[in-house]
Amino acid sequence: MDKLTSGILLQIETVGPEGHKLIWVFLILVAIAFGAWFVLRKKGHSWLSFNTLKVEIKKNKIYHPETVTLSVKNKRKDAVVIGSVNLTFRGFNKKRSFKITRVAGKKIYPLFLEAGNNHTIVIALVSFYSKYPELKKMARLRIEVNTEQGKTHNTRYLLLKPTLFRSNR
Repeated sequence: MDKLTSGILLQIETVGPEGHKLIWVFLILVAIAFGAWFVLRKKGHSWLSFNTLKVEIKKNKIYHPETVTLSVKNKRKDAVVIGSVNLTFRGFNKKRSFKITRVAGKKIYPLFLEAGNNHTIVIALVSFYSKYPELKKMARLRIEVNTEQGKTHNTRYLLLKPTLFRSNR
């Protein structure tokens, strides 16, 4: 009998936490961290902002705008060099990009933007529409600002005309 009880005792192993419980605990911690980051980001804490170059885009009309205003603000403590600005028109299944190099006939990029300064340009979409009529069918516009350090700062897609699924109202 002694051998039987010793054999049973050797087969007993310690059991750790179950795998699915660890996954749920991990998912809950990730959700709490993401929620805290989202709430603090909305309140405007600068120490949470990953993009230190603020890029905004505004249009002059709700639908079928004639001009778009690009505003770039340097929120960094040091200067930044803007390498290029790209305009991207996007339709349902097509995408067309343009690189802006000149404004009013003058080459301005690369642009040296000091700390705390703004850079604003007004882009007339009529000139794009006159050369490429298929752009009138594309519903969204995005602007990308590339820096010389290799970072890309994008705006959100701007709705140029109402679509079947989206509208500005």
